[in-house]
Amino acid sequence: MSTPSDIRSLCQVLLNGSPGRETLQAAEDFVKAALGEARKQRGPPEVRLEAWQPVGTPDLADRGERRTLLLALSPALLLEGVWLARVSQPATGHLSAHGHLFAIYCRIVGLEDDSPALPLHFRNLLTCSGISLPPLYSPTFFNDRRIPNFALHMPCLQLGLMHRPRTFFPELLGYTLAHCFLDPAWWASLAREDATAWMSARERFAKDVRPMASAALASCLRERCDPERIGAGWLLYRHSLESLLAGVAAVRARHPTATEIMADIIRTKRPYAVGYHHRVMLQGQSLDRWLAQAEDDPVPLLEALRNSPYTDLRCPAASRLIRAMDFGGPMFGVFTAEERQVCLGWIENPSAEVESLRANGAVHPPVSDRVANLHRPNSNGRSEKNISRTTVDYRKLFTALLNAESAEGCPPEATIAVERILRRSRWLERLKPPPRTLRHYDPIAFTQWVEGLYCREAGRYRPSNGNPRVGRDFCVWAALQLAPSILVDGCWLAAVPTASENLGEVERHLLQIYADEVGNGNPERNHANVYRRLLQSLSLTTPEFETEDFARDARFIDAAFEFPVYMLAIGLLKDRYFPELLGLNLAIELSGLGAGYMEAADILGHHGIDPTIVQLHQTIDNLACGHSARARDAILLYLDRIRQQGDVTAVQNAWRRIRLGHASFGAALLPLAGRFMQRYLADRLKTVNPMSRTVRKTEPSPSD
Repeated sequence: MSTPSDIRSLCQVLLNGSPGRETLQAAEDFVKAALGEARKQRGPPEVRLEAWQPVGTPDLADRGERRTLLLALSPALLLEGVWLARVSQPATGHLSAHGHLFAIYCRIVGLEDDSPALPLHFRNLLTCSGISLPPLYSPTFFNDRRIPNFALHMPCLQLGLMHRPRTFFPELLGYTLAHCFLDPAWWASLAREDATAWMSARERFAKDVRPMASAALASCLRERCDPERIGAGWLLYRHSLESLLAGVAAVRARHPTATEIMADIIRTKRPYAVGYHHRVMLQGQSLDRWLAQAEDDPVPLLEALRNSPYTDLRCPAASRLIRAMDFGGPMFGVFTAEERQVCLGWIENPSAEVESLRANGAVHPPVSDRVANLHRPNSNGRSEKNISRTTVDYRKLFTALLNAESAEGCPPEATIAVERILRRSRWLERLKPPPRTLRHYDPIAFTQWVEGLYCREAGRYRPSNGNPRVGRDFCVWAALQLAPSILVDGCWLAAVPTASENLGEVERHLLQIYADEVGNGNPERNHANVYRRLLQSLSLTTPEFETEDFARDARFIDAAFEFPVYMLAIGLLKDRYFPELLGLNLAIELSGLGAGYMEAADILGHHGIDPTIVQLHQTIDNLACGHSARARDAILLYLDRIRQQGDVTAVQNAWRRIRLGHASFGAALLPLAGRFMQRYLADRLKTVNPMSRTVRKTEPSPSD
């Protein structure tokens, strides 16, 4: 399999960046090429639901062999399960096969308290083996030259599948099956005999997820998924793993030379060294210039340095280069003790073969936890005036967003839709009386504010006495109009799942909420499917909701699509609108505890309509330990992380954006609420004045 020249940066951007169209196309092409190579090497694809072991595992009794293998496996195993992170998308999360696979993802990343993340177990295994690697979210991880290029093939495939879960769903399923049925005995062989935690974790994993994987396969085949493509995914996993093992065997056949190790050290440190050495001269030009020219090939710089007064070939320890690395020298702290030792060996004999380094990578805060730009995001250069004048077809945009696999697939109108809601929210914020909003953030005041919102809304509830004013026909009509919103329940959090190490405390709270919304892998508990059963009980049938026919159904009013479009768009654009998303999430979860939901349950029950979908939110959204509590805690943790960086202004800026996101819930629902009120008043008028039925044609049309 060919290796992209920039595979390290490709992996970095796919995991920690915001990949654009060209990057995602490169990842997609890489997956297609790997599938073709696996088919070529392995023959006809097939899936066998039985334990298997890869061919070509090195001699793990040898400490050096094990160490080399663990280093090579590190990117793939620290990214374990990442290919399943986005498998439960708004358009697919209600499907059985996708639900089972998402449950496997949750098991891998340790979403449940009693199942630690498997990548964490592997980190511990690395530590016990004396291997220290940067965290995945560090910019130095994929640039660590101890990890050879061939070891990045498998993680690159995993990240490519993560970003294209619908394009490659059958292959992704086969890839998962092969991973789940890999023999626990092989996993155990990676560790010493005393690594009981690692061994038991792999055994429990196989026992827990093999039934889920088998159920996903059965569901997929019932839905007429192509078995050959599933088999190709199985082959892809096996071929990728065995190719990695073959690469390890080739590496162990020859140690790198001191020059090669030194070249890797220069490649790693060069970006941070340019600009500090303009006074140091080598062969008539500055060291800065040498470093600038060494991006692709550091060997000429090494030759110039070795033939300079900075090295003493007769006594390497006395070299000015070495003394500069010692305490008090101009490069003290720049090189580790092991890197200094390699440098000594290189001065003495540049052709000598040496063991790979155990360099420590720099640790940075997780990408998802770093404070992004807290200023108001612009609108791709569009002015407020242009945004207000731009016509947005919310029906068309609804379908486009449902079928987008990533932020890159968002139409430009998605940003306009979000900005339009946020602008409306600012106006609504100004109309609120001071007691109803928290202008200045303080953690205690915020907690009290949330409690106040809950108490105020719960206090508005008045139990139904006799016949409700809302009739059954209105309830049926309203249930239909809410379908576009509830069939994508949780979509604003769909982009949260990622690699286990990149899930900070904030993201884990959000991921737990999302997992509950999509049923935790159980299609019966999926909120959208609960609502589908309600629609069915009311004899309301609609086209498949991800199709244009659904969005163009004349029974829907236009306003029914504005709120779901906003949720879908802000979910896909999570990295840009994360503070607003946190506020929106809090508002959505708290709404399930208010008088509106309690009164709705009473009304539905009175008319003999199943209130399960309403009652489900009343319980799961609770403020004690449910979704509202998690939404509140996510905000507290997010703002505390900013506060720890010592920037008080940034905390207040972030809070303003969160507060705006909270207000956006009501702002986005305003058009639909207006149409509901209009319909309600029209129905009440008919009840009071039966003669008004003769003028029924004067009612606004559904699309008004």
